[in-house]
Amino acid sequence: MGNQLSGDAGSPSHGRARLYILASVPARVRLVGVILAFNAALALLLMAGAPEQPKLSDRAEYDFNSRTPLQAFCPNTIYCYRVLVPMLLERVPADPEFRWRAHQWLAHTLTGTTVGIVTAGFASPFIASALLQTSYAFTFTAYDPYTPDPFVFLIAAVLLYCWMHARALLVACVVAVAVFAKETVALLASVPAIAVFLNRERSKAAWFLPAVIAWSILLGFHWYMDTYFGWGISRNPAANFATGSWLAIWWQNNPFLARKALIVFSPFGFAWIFAALGYRHAPVLLRQLALGAILPMLALVYVQTPERALGNAFFVIVPLAAIFLARASSAAAWAAVVTNGLLTARIGLSSDWLPGTAILLGPALIASAWAIASARSAPVSTRDRLAT
Repeated sequence: MGNQLSGDAGSPSHGRARLYILASVPARVRLVGVILAFNAALALLLMAGAPEQPKLSDRAEYDFNSRTPLQAFCPNTIYCYRVLVPMLLERVPADPEFRWRAHQWLAHTLTGTTVGIVTAGFASPFIASALLQTSYAFTFTAYDPYTPDPFVFLIAAVLLYCWMHARALLVACVVAVAVFAKETVALLASVPAIAVFLNRERSKAAWFLPAVIAWSILLGFHWYMDTYFGWGISRNPAANFATGSWLAIWWQNNPFLARKALIVFSPFGFAWIFAALGYRHAPVLLRQLALGAILPMLALVYVQTPERALGNAFFVIVPLAAIFLARASSAAAWAAVVTNGLLTARIGLSSDWLPGTAILLGPALIASAWAIASARSAPVSTRDRLAT
């Protein structure tokens, strides 16, 4: 009786009903669902390709925050102030290992989806998602998930979305909380505050507000904990601002210029070039945000290892690169994305599943040259009108 009322799952009428339901879902909702699934699968694949444990990690410092947050005389210098993610994860009823890895996977999935949704207006969201998920910063956190960086990446993606859709107040609300995850959030909040100088139509006060809030809370939190709880960052190398901070240490530890160049190249590989070539074809708002990101990213390079610092620029580099690759043939574009992704993923994952960097560099170079040649020979695209 129940089967007669509900219909046989394999009957033609049931199949037509499923097609009707699918057709009734708005096209944009379906696209968002596909982008989400694509990012979830790719993030999971890269997680599976990483070694079981990183050789070096800051997990002990972050686990200390999860067990005893805001403890007086915290011994872990700069890590003491990054309380948000460990405190939130501690409240998840699951194994600590699972919590960290689930945080990394979920944040990467949502970040890629957000950037893909923004990019869908002027380029392939799937090319953007693939570039993002295989970039150095994202594969490195698949290698070492015991960090708040995936959460910070999500904040950067939200900032991109809000800038493109004029949601300054939302940015202000988000960074007011997210700044307790990592100091990088205050620098990210500074990006639209600089970019708005290039925009005559938007309220400068509205976009200054997120930066003012983020920096005020960050500096106030540091002052309060240093004064009343005995915290401090003086023992951290990044605190030596007068002598070059982390940048000076990185420069000394990598004496050969070729190695320095490879490290700077590694966050995005040939996508650096695609982004530079895609800049003039990009929407005005994206170009403004990209210019606004230059000074904050340079500041971040000064206080953090350059390859990880530059990886935070994905929220402008990836859309710009996708815009350029949209001008190339699909075959050339995807060849470049896949080979370049294998190259940057190999550096970030440190995985033995992939060939060495020297082996992967050649195919990535050839495919990238093909994509550039294909894009330059393509007829003028209707997408170019978005840049005006």
